[in-house]
Formats: sequence, structure tokens, C-alpha cells
Amino acid sequence: MHRRDFLTGLLTATAALAVTRTAIAQPTPAGAIPTPVYLDMATKGGLFLENTARDAHDKTGNPRVKTFSRAEVVEQVNLSRKLAPYTAGAPIAGAPPGPGGVIGGLVTAPVAIAGGVAGAAAGAVGLAPGRMTSDEQKAQILSQLAGLQPGPQYDATFVSASLQGHQEALAIHGSYAESGEDPALRRIARGALPLINLHISQLSKMQAMMGPQRG
Repeated sequence: MHRRDFLTGLLTATAALAVTRTAIAQPTPAGAIPTPVYLDMATKGGLFLENTARDAHDKTGNPRVKTFSRAEVVEQVNLSRKLAPYTAGAPIAGAPPGPGGVIGGLVTAPVAIAGGVAGAAAGAVGLAPGRMTSDEQKAQILSQLAGLQPGPQYDATFVSASLQGHQEALAIHGSYAESGEDPALRRIARGALPLINLHISQLSKMQAMMGPQRG
């Protein structure tokens, strides 16, 4: 199944996220994201960023967007593999070439992780709810991108969406890296931050070069 198609089902799934390694028996520090909530948010956010990047890589004619989108898929595939021991998902050893499988003959998509911790809202964990997009909003953004033809408007819409997704990822991974309950998972979250910050910088520069987004 194509990763982009799977995401639509993911965003409306109600199955609980399986956590195979946890430290949730320990008390959660005040204001910290509980591990299952972190995994749920990180997984959904990562899938959003990966799927928007795959769409952009397929459609864009902008060399900067093409290069960035490929790097984004690499980032999300690698992070998914690191999170796999904590979830029900596991990376695919080798997916066949084609849409959603390999980009440039190098990047293999991992298995998407179905999930959704019931009642796990961003506002409940102190993550600036105004900055978090809901599952429905993520699906709407993906649908909007899918409906746009290649060109400057598409590129600007992708860059804006990816920038927003990275800002959310920075808040999610940064919060768990600071006060998460599982030490090994904190290290994974901390390790994700340099690339997230680099991509925010790159996206911000691209957005500035493109100018105001037109409707």
C-alpha cells in the first residue's frame, strides 16, 4: 500500500498505539509528554512530513524543493527505524521500486505505524495547542497538495506545510528530549533535533525566496 494512501487511514484510526518498550511505570514529570503520547504524535507528524515530501518529490520542478524533499524522506525513514522498537511497526528490509517505495534508488519506506492514543490531544500535554494541527487538518493539507498542479503555487504550499510540520516536530521532540520518562527514547528525540532545526532554516529561506503565498 502506498504510504500516502495509508496516511489517510492512519489519521482516522482509533486503535491504540502498541508500545513494546516503556518506562511508563515510572512517574511522569510534571508537564512532560507521556511516552505513548509522544510516540503517537511523533509517528503521525513524521508520516505527515514524509508523505508531503514524497508528493513534492514526485511533482515539483523546483530543484531546491526536489533536493529538500528527498532529504526529508531520508530523515523520516531513519527516524521511523529508530522508533520502531517502541512501536508495533518495523522497517521494511527492502521495498520494491516505485511510488512510495524508493526515491533515487536509495530510500526505502518503512512500514507505517497504525495508531492513535485515545484522547491524546496536544493541548493536554502543554504543547501550545494553537501550533498543533489536528489529524483532520493534516489530511486536508495532504488533500490540498494532491489536488494542486506542479508549479510555484504547489511549491509554496508544500514549503509552508512542511515548515509548519517541522515547527510542530521541534516542539514534540524537544519537549520529550527535555523531560521524557524513557532515557533511551529521550536520546532518540534529542538526536532528531539538529536535522529538524536545519530543515526549519532551509524551509524558512525557501519561503522567503518564494515570497508571499498566493491563494
